[in-house]
Amino acid sequence: MAKGIRILAPVGYPWEFTGPRIRDYETMRRKFIPFDRLGRGWDGFTIFNPVDVVRCDLIHAFNRIPLNGTPFIIGFESHLPRTFSPDAKYYTPYLYKKLLSEKCRRIVAISNFAKQNFVAGLHADGLPEQDRELLISKTTIRYPNIIIDSVTPPKFQGSSEIFELTFVGNHFGRKGGCVAARIAELAQERKLPLRVNIVSKLQMGGSIWTDPVDGKVLERYVKMLTLPNVSYFPTLPNRDVLTLFDRSHFSLLTTFSDTFGFSVIESMSRGTPALCTAQGALPEFVSDGTNGLMIAPALTPGLSHWGPETDERKTQKFEKSYQDEIERMAIESVRKIEAIFNDHQGYMAMRTAAMNTCKRLFDARDAAEFWNDTYRTALAGRSGKYPTLVPAGVEKR
Repeated sequence: MAKGIRILAPVGYPWEFTGPRIRDYETMRRKFIPFDRLGRGWDGFTIFNPVDVVRCDLIHAFNRIPLNGTPFIIGFESHLPRTFSPDAKYYTPYLYKKLLSEKCRRIVAISNFAKQNFVAGLHADGLPEQDRELLISKTTIRYPNIIIDSVTPPKFQGSSEIFELTFVGNHFGRKGGCVAARIAELAQERKLPLRVNIVSKLQMGGSIWTDPVDGKVLERYVKMLTLPNVSYFPTLPNRDVLTLFDRSHFSLLTTFSDTFGFSVIESMSRGTPALCTAQGALPEFVSDGTNGLMIAPALTPGLSHWGPETDERKTQKFEKSYQDEIERMAIESVRKIEAIFNDHQGYMAMRTAAMNTCKRLFDARDAAEFWNDTYRTALAGRSGKYPTLVPAGVEKR
């Protein structure tokens, strides 16, 4: 166990999912300096309040490398260091130096997808083989986690007459809200008994890297929120989101770009399978037709992912391509849904499989065991040796 230690960690929902939810030690959740507000792309590093730093034994950071002098471990969702700024070439070597230092005790990828990106980045940035080997030896994988009620598991509250879907995501375009709205419109046109719940602050366009710069081209999808088979909520408490999942047949994450998909974990913890795109880490735990439904991802021509350049996002050609992808994903989703409409037995088997996957990979009790071991070895780990830690969630598959 890790009793008696004090962990300093950032506030925010990413750490809620990726850090330990069950703990018997002091965890100080504190705000950090958001350097990305001072310079575009400066989100790869941070500094915690020195008063909090001197009170802690270990910093458990996420995505942003702490520049304080305290020993730390760091989790990450896609790339590390996060050097998306045009000025990155000036400070990337320094951030690698921080990761290579004895102060960095462990690097924790939240998926195979994240670790693969990390290793690829080490080669792309030209690190010497010795440095690559050291950083890889520090790296392990631990999926995000959620508390699962194994005593009184949630019961399916869905209707047998109306098929219900729920989308949750503030980035309305990137996360798939436009696709969800178009699914509802297609259902209306085809007279399908389908209802779509959409929880979103409708953030789109502008600085969101996946979207057309002119967010007005997506206004047609916002107007679809007034359809009679759409229930729209700008925001909801988490307990109400879980209630929506309890009565939904599927959650929706038809995303253009995502690293993991925390809403999918939440829906699976209620036994509700997800309908999502096959990108990021999602194919690691969603299997089409087994514990969820999956459609082809949106791809930028010449790339294995959706990654448009900023100038490209300003063009009418890109705007059309973006809307074409929304249409394709909506049509593919409706086809998948229609195929499962009358297969009640197959659908209920999918719900069981979704819950079993969640228990096997995302159970907070397993995560607590992992993080106890991680903290203990991190505070004792001055020898430079980084043994494989178990259980690590993904390694138990």
